[in-house]
Amino acid sequence: MKSAEIETDAPPRRAGKKERTRQEIYRTAMRLFGEHGYDGVTIEDICGGAGIAKATFFLHFASKAALIHAFNDEITASLSEKLATQDGTAEEQLNFLSSVFEEAWQHNAEVMRKMLNEYLHQPAAHLVTSQLNESVIDLVAAVLRRGQARGEFRPSFTPEVGAAAIVATWSALTAWWSAHPEADTSAFNREFLDIALNGFKVKTAAKT
Repeated sequence: MKSAEIETDAPPRRAGKKERTRQEIYRTAMRLFGEHGYDGVTIEDICGGAGIAKATFFLHFASKAALIHAFNDEITASLSEKLATQDGTAEEQLNFLSSVFEEAWQHNAEVMRKMLNEYLHQPAAHLVTSQLNESVIDLVAAVLRRGQARGEFRPSFTPEVGAAAIVATWSALTAWWSAHPEADTSAFNREFLDIALNGFKVKTAAKT
């Protein structure tokens, strides 16, 4: 998957020392996962590959599964720049965003499926799931806000609320894909976005 390869292998964004260390941990982990599989890599292996102490790893990530945060952040950072300069409608941008995420997850399917399952089965997972999607929600909210400014969406809803609803459904579909890899989530995503943006009701011509 070209998009995923770009996000995984691209040079780190300009950032402070703390962020650069976080990026190095993530990139080292993804490289090792690709070479040895998710189960074949320990936190100690990641630390050795990144040249850091184990305590440094835990300053940035609570567990090996928590690297999934960095995976989402890498994609959203790149997409945020691309979407800000695109001329397409907000609906087109949402479909593009959805397809890029889906392709990235599919490209890293084996690793992401195991990482997601481990992440969702940790204690109090419901308390950290919103943190996992924070950068994605911010990105979707920005798209919705631009759609409102262009008159594509009604102005009476809060973009952050709309984004939370969209991302929550995407997360549910991702969890479904995790347990049912044969499922065509791309079709589900397209159908869901159509429902979210156009509703269930049949539009009828106004009576004269």
